[in-house]
Amino acid sequence: MTTQEEKEFVEQAFQKLKERGWFSKTGLVPTGVTDQEIDAFEEEFQIKIPSLYREFLKSYQMDFHFWGISNGFDMYTCPRPLTLNTGIKELRDAMVEFRRAAREYFSYSAGPEQYGKYLPIGNWDSDWLLWDLSKPADQVVVDDPNFGASWLLVSFAHDEEWDEDYWREGSCPAAPDFKTLLEWFFCGTLIPEFEEENCVKVTYERLNHYDFLWHWYEDRWREQ
Repeated sequence: MTTQEEKEFVEQAFQKLKERGWFSKTGLVPTGVTDQEIDAFEEEFQIKIPSLYREFLKSYQMDFHFWGISNGFDMYTCPRPLTLNTGIKELRDAMVEFRRAAREYFSYSAGPEQYGKYLPIGNWDSDWLLWDLSKPADQVVVDDPNFGASWLLVSFAHDEEWDEDYWREGSCPAAPDFKTLLEWFFCGTLIPEFEEENCVKVTYERLNHYDFLWHWYEDRWREQ
């Protein structure tokens, strides 16, 4: 996509999420993030922000976690919670914390060659959601038969030690790429498939209903 197409896609994704019920109290509030701030972040951490995520950072504030319907690398569709960093301060804090964890939290101290390729863009359930910048974006396979090995977005568990083998394996695949992630969670592209497979109706109210999120498969939620 061109820069303009990426900007339009991000705008449409946020508008779609708003139409689906989110932002009803606050409306869409711009982040105010500038290209200069992003450039300074890149210089500080010696990392390149992908252009689509750059447009996302310059879009709207999102200070809440939310649930959406996603696929796993096994193509199993289910509700999952997500948070995303939408500001430079959030992103910088996440980067500092992630790199500190890589170096200090476990018995194995990772080096820049291991953690330097990851950009922490949010939380995948309760785990780190990372963008593996070392993987070529043009080689992503959505239905990857190799257990999502080509996927750009991966998760690192908070409660599992990041030893040498863990770094070598590259953690767990979360989503093929950032565009797909926004399509899943903001645009709701997997909702029709999920509803048909499970005979349930997905609504904003249900995606904010604890009992539905954990027990959607039970008969009381099924549409007759």
